[in-house]
Amino acid sequence: MRVLTACGLITGLGIGFGRAYEPPPKGDGPLHPPSVRGLAYSPDGSILIAAVGNQNEPGEAVAWDATTRKRLWVRRGPKGFSSVSFAPDGKSVAMAHGTSSALRLDPLTGEKLTEIGPHPKTVRACVHLPGTGLLATGSDGTIRLWDVKTGKTTNELKGGHPAEVTSLVASPNGKWLISTGPDGTRGWDVAAGTELKEAFNQDRGTAWYGVTFVAPDRILFGDNSATQRIIELPSGKELLRYKGFGGGIAYSSGAGVAAFHWHSPDIRIMDLALRAPTATEQARIEKLLKEFDDDSYVVRVAASKAMREVGSVAEPALRSAMAGGPSAEVRMRARESRKAILEEPLRTLKGHTGEAGPMAFSPDGKVLATGADDGTVRLWDPPSARELARLIVPDPHRSDDP
Repeated sequence: MRVLTACGLITGLGIGFGRAYEPPPKGDGPLHPPSVRGLAYSPDGSILIAAVGNQNEPGEAVAWDATTRKRLWVRRGPKGFSSVSFAPDGKSVAMAHGTSSALRLDPLTGEKLTEIGPHPKTVRACVHLPGTGLLATGSDGTIRLWDVKTGKTTNELKGGHPAEVTSLVASPNGKWLISTGPDGTRGWDVAAGTELKEAFNQDRGTAWYGVTFVAPDRILFGDNSATQRIIELPSGKELLRYKGFGGGIAYSSGAGVAAFHWHSPDIRIMDLALRAPTATEQARIEKLLKEFDDDSYVVRVAASKAMREVGSVAEPALRSAMAGGPSAEVRMRARESRKAILEEPLRTLKGHTGEAGPMAFSPDGKVLATGADDGTVRLWDPPSARELARLIVPDPHRSDDP
């Protein structure tokens, strides 16, 4: 996922948010807050870890107990930490930390376990491949697959990127790997070691952002024309397209929502329940479609409002009605309802004072963690848009900031 950066200042009260914000201490050091560049929950949701620091500045990894929100440990380094990935069993965490190796840590203590490498250049991204025992790393244009137990490479994915790999995303089943570099986005069949060239035909001048798996064989992403798409792997078949926000994306299948941001501190929560409607929901959708064509204007308007409340489970039926509805009125109302469901946020999370960056839903989808360039990680309740906690990131430039 591409992380967007900007500087910002945090203001306001710290009541109910853990540690209140404190001005930076006097003395040498940067005047801007540290930048949060990566976030990940442990598989059981008990630990949250942030990767912090810009590329050519001191950085750190910070861990919190996700229940008590108390800081567990901080591990500093001379360069920024840019990527964080928990092992599927939760017993280790891998991080890119500005060197030619990937660092493996104990997530409870922050103690070093091993280093994976060396690589020809600085490691920019790393991700575990579930079900395989492998860790994928990106530094130069080659993606390397490492056996975590032995620390040896098992395969190299070459030819996709000419110079550098900056982010990696793995499918939930470890079958597919998505890589991004300055030249664009590529997909890979992990077992075969081959590139999915047919699925990743990017138009010239179009960049993909926030690539996120919404199912084992489906990815959601935004582009620089503010369009969201879901495509199926390995065919590349487009399943859904709508105007959106581009930028960063996080998704929770359990909650049926997605989070988006684009060059802003604000995060938008969108309804995106990618499932079939229940029998009750299906009956309601069919009833409302009929009311779209009712003789009464009041009934038609009420039906449009009610359809929006049904939400994204109605999207396939609305798309069908847009094309084959029995009247122009039905087709128009189906189009407007679908647009409202997919493009109008359920709510907006406001609080960050720097540009939003990485986001991660807790495994149960009940909490959304967001990081930004304001030196904080914030925890949110997506249904209410309430800020649950504000976790202050210590300044990696200063040894006196605990």
